[in-house]
Amino acid sequence: MALNAAGEPFPLRRAANGEMEMNVQATKLQAAENDVKQLMGDVARAVEKAQEAVARITPKAAVTTTEMQSTTSSR
Repeated sequence: MALNAAGEPFPLRRAANGEMEMNVQATKLQAAENDVKQLMGDVARAVEKAQEAVARITPKAAVTTTEMQSTTSSR
């Protein structure tokens, strides 16, 4: 039997409602945790794609810079 702060028993109905509210909160918390995990996965994939894009762009930028330097220094 559930007891209140004064050590008196809760009416059964109030105890059941409190337990139900805790279950609802636990369910909401679990859903929020799942959402955060999903977002973290999405962010990790986005970071990987960004790193891949930078890796593809960087050599092209280096070639363009080298080409520009060679044409300006030969003038």
